Amino acid sequence: MKTRAIAAFIIAGALSFTACTKKIDEKTMSEINQFGTEWTALGEQASTWSQQLSETATQATEFSTRQAEMINTTANIKDAAVKTQIAEMSKVSSEDAAKLNNMVSEYGTFKTTWDATTQQFNEWKDKVTKGQVTPEDAIKGLADFKTQMSDAQARFESWNTAYSEVKSSCDQNMAAADELAKTMEPTSKK
Repeated sequence: MKTRAIAAFIIAGALSFTACTKKIDEKTMSEINQFGTEWTALGEQASTWSQQLSETATQATEFSTRQAEMINTTANIKDAAVKTQIAEMSKVSSEDAAKLNNMVSEYGTFKTTWDATTQQFNEWKDKVTKGQVTPEDAIKGLADFKTQMSDAQARFESWNTAYSEVKSSCDQNMAAADELAKTMEPTSKK
């Protein structure tokens, strides 16, 4: 009888010990580590892109300001077609600058969420590594983070497409303004 009681105690202790160390299998840990690498890479890519976005938005805003100032000088221009062209360039430059500045603002909000999610992932991964998360919850948690990453990638791709379109419009408008300025220089020197 004593032997059975001791055996039961040892088995209960062993079971409670294994229940406390929620060992995650190597495949799942490998997936978690791979996800962490991909998450970091996307964050770095987004950061680089946001720097380009900010620079382009600043240039577009400065150009838009110059175009708006140019509208004030069109009173001296007699050619109605040139006045119309300057007005159209000013309108487009203002719209482009607004779109870019809106993207900068949206990215700022996104970045706050991204940073919070990054912190949550790191804390969660730490708990998984320490065995504080069950294997089932680890798989579920990883799936949730993958969904968040897919959503972030889709949003980022959408912004990148919009950015490319607006940047192309800005570049074309700036080039057209340069060409127009070249044709107007001789008449302004007279």
